[in-house]
Amino acid sequence: MWAYFQKVIEWVKTLFTFYRSEMKGLNWGYLFETYKNSSYNPSELEKVIKKLMEDDDDVTKKAGIYTYVLSGDPRHLGIRAFTPSQKRTAYEKQNHVCSDCKKAFDIKQLEAHHDNPWSKGGETVTENCIALSRLSP
Repeated sequence: MWAYFQKVIEWVKTLFTFYRSEMKGLNWGYLFETYKNSSYNPSELEKVIKKLMEDDDDVTKKAGIYTYVLSGDPRHLGIRAFTPSQKRTAYEKQNHVCSDCKKAFDIKQLEAHHDNPWSKGGETVTENCIALSRLSP
């Protein structure tokens, strides 16, 4: 058991050369078993991690960054909110008409939701953003 534990620690130290408190408590055994045979560039991982750590507006789950850089699955980051630009794009694309009630509405009433739900793997990208009116039933 100790030898296995040491193997996991060495793998983590090799991939992630800078320790951050967000690393504490992650299921490193699972991550090791899942991604140990994949090839990663530690300096490239660090660049991505640093950039995501600095993103307080969108990345709400900082500990999820490590699983994200290994898996590529953005759901680990907790990114759920559309940017104002994404919302505006959906609003214009829908010709100012609510996707739900099918009525025209003022941009002041704009809300954005995921067309393919975030909980079911829908990404927070412009193509998955739909404009809804706050006044929609």
